[in-house]
Amino acid sequence: MNLTGLTEEQVQSRIKQGKANKSPKSTKNTITRIILKNTLTIFNLVNLILALMIISVGAYKNLLFILVAVANTLISIINGIRAKKTVDKMRLLAEKRPTVIREGKQRQIDQNQIVEGDLLIFSLGDQVIVDSKIEQGQVEVNESFITGEQKSIVKSQGDQLTSGSFIVSGTCKATATAVGADNFLSKLEQNAHDIKTADSKLFTIINNIVKYISYALIPIGLLLLWSRFRVAGTTPEVAVTSTVAGLISMIPEGLVLLTSSVLALATIRLSSKKVLVQDLYSVETLARVDAIALDKTGTLTTGQMTVHDFTPLEKSFESALNAILSHQTSENATITALKQKFLTGANTHEIKGITDIISFSSERKHSGIKTKNATYLLGAIDFITDDKSLIKQVKSASEGYRTLAVVKDKQLLGYIRLEDEIRRDAKDIINYFYDNNIDVRIISGDDLDAVTKIAGRVGVRNPKGFNLASEKSHNYAKLVKEYNIFTRVTPTEKKHLINALKKQGKTVAMTGDGVNDILAMKEADCSIAIGEGSDAARRSAKLVLLNNDFASVPSIINEGRQSINNLERSATLFLSKNTYAAILAVLFILIPIEYPYAPIEMSLLNALCIGIPGLILALEPNTARIKDQFVKNIKKYSIPTGITVAVSMLILSIIATIIHLERPYLLTLSAIITFTIDMILIYRISRPLNLFRRALIIALIIIFILVLTLPFTRALFDFAPLF
Repeated sequence: MNLTGLTEEQVQSRIKQGKANKSPKSTKNTITRIILKNTLTIFNLVNLILALMIISVGAYKNLLFILVAVANTLISIINGIRAKKTVDKMRLLAEKRPTVIREGKQRQIDQNQIVEGDLLIFSLGDQVIVDSKIEQGQVEVNESFITGEQKSIVKSQGDQLTSGSFIVSGTCKATATAVGADNFLSKLEQNAHDIKTADSKLFTIINNIVKYISYALIPIGLLLLWSRFRVAGTTPEVAVTSTVAGLISMIPEGLVLLTSSVLALATIRLSSKKVLVQDLYSVETLARVDAIALDKTGTLTTGQMTVHDFTPLEKSFESALNAILSHQTSENATITALKQKFLTGANTHEIKGITDIISFSSERKHSGIKTKNATYLLGAIDFITDDKSLIKQVKSASEGYRTLAVVKDKQLLGYIRLEDEIRRDAKDIINYFYDNNIDVRIISGDDLDAVTKIAGRVGVRNPKGFNLASEKSHNYAKLVKEYNIFTRVTPTEKKHLINALKKQGKTVAMTGDGVNDILAMKEADCSIAIGEGSDAARRSAKLVLLNNDFASVPSIINEGRQSINNLERSATLFLSKNTYAAILAVLFILIPIEYPYAPIEMSLLNALCIGIPGLILALEPNTARIKDQFVKNIKKYSIPTGITVAVSMLILSIIATIIHLERPYLLTLSAIITFTIDMILIYRISRPLNLFRRALIIALIIIFILVLTLPFTRALFDFAPLF
């Protein structure tokens, strides 16, 4: 067994042989995929076909819409690449550097620098990066992503560690047996076709709209072109341009662009606050959150523990405590605080003949050692003994502090009281949640009295706690209705509590920093990890607070609210256009009269009535609570506006046909009427008006008047002179 690791010469040799841990082609976004995703779209194909139709009849100035489509595509690509690069940089900051032993010395390296045969050190909270074989030590491993079983598996010398699993207890040294594409996790990712993404209500609605319009475009386009040639005296140029004008109005490509761009920009803005967004749609999800489950440690408290005091009851208390601590290789805040207090100087202890070591795990909530004659345990009193008198004795002395007992078999040797350092801004954050109608739940593995005391200090309202260890089976639906503090919760129980909240119709966020939080974080609608928490917790979360500042959560919620509220408002503009475009397309298929729009005119109206105000309104500060009124707004604003425009255009076209109105005058009147109706819509969705919104509406009106009156623009858009 070689425990000194590889030499530099061996490392370089294996790099040359291609045995370094270079990741295979990622299944996540690459720059190429971003470009292809935004270029090879059904709407770009339709735009290309429509452009070729315009070219075929020589109406070249009506190609303005294709420039807009190209600009939309480029903006979407640029925003996507910017967001990707930002997230990639943030991921590097969040990535834990694994510890390897080379030439007998420990060092931290990048994950892609691991080579086959490297000797790695894995400990509590670490995710296994590469397939490895244990050379020394014993660990408990969670392989639920493979087996589906949540129970930990004990592994020791000679056993295999599978990449993707994570360490829940113990420390070991293991040799990397597979790297890069040969890893189990890499193979799994390469073969995975169904990738679960965050639930996005907004994108679901928009994607459905896009899908149905896509189905309708080709048949409507062919019928509309056929109907144009039925109009008496219509030239091929007018027939084609009218058809193209009708179809480009139906394409909601700007809506898709706006939605993806706003969320991408939100990701970039959050990165400046040291928040890593690992899933774009999680910004939207967090904005809709109405219940948040907080793990006490690392969120309400800093995660730093200090020993408040200790009470020896037997002479062997300190020797037993020192022996247990001396053999604990796993580190967490509690173990660190105890070692700093009790293991000063030489690690001397009097317990002889140790035969087994019990490493700490979040499921057991204790650690210990065994000798031939006795078992010594350190942990929560109700997890290391079933003696009710001892449990009562320790709990009555805890006085709200986190209390650990040292027990030799059934004999209480003494206890230690520890204190969590509460975050200075914890109370303000809790008040923010309540003020924004977000239900606060505390879920912790600690003692009920200790957690309740801290919850009271940080402002949790009407605290009512339940110790899950007090009963063997639970009605989780009933528990989440009656209590807001849950203690002595196992990882699986945390998951069940989150699921029960979701079944009540809540959109649930879960915060955590340890391996015991992972199951609940994966179950939650949106998961938030503390940056200094375990490697596995960070990898499982959709959002990571790299600066470990829980005070960032309100700003994330506000960012999401701004994005979604403004998108819902801006989307109303896009959908009003799609509404009247669809109605007009059907009407003008049935009625052989002159179509009132030209492609270049629609490009102008799209820019002034939709694109410019939609983008500006989408970026305006707006942190009002999400009301999920997207569909309601469509019914309230888009459909009436769309019907009004459609009816107005139908009447205008009928009158124009009767009085033989020349086409430039028809286009001018249709532009004025449509612009006026759209301005009324912008006014309605912008209420209450502020200086910024007034300035926007006035600026749009001035631009439109200039286009109608300036000779150059009037000629460009085929408008008739007004005077």
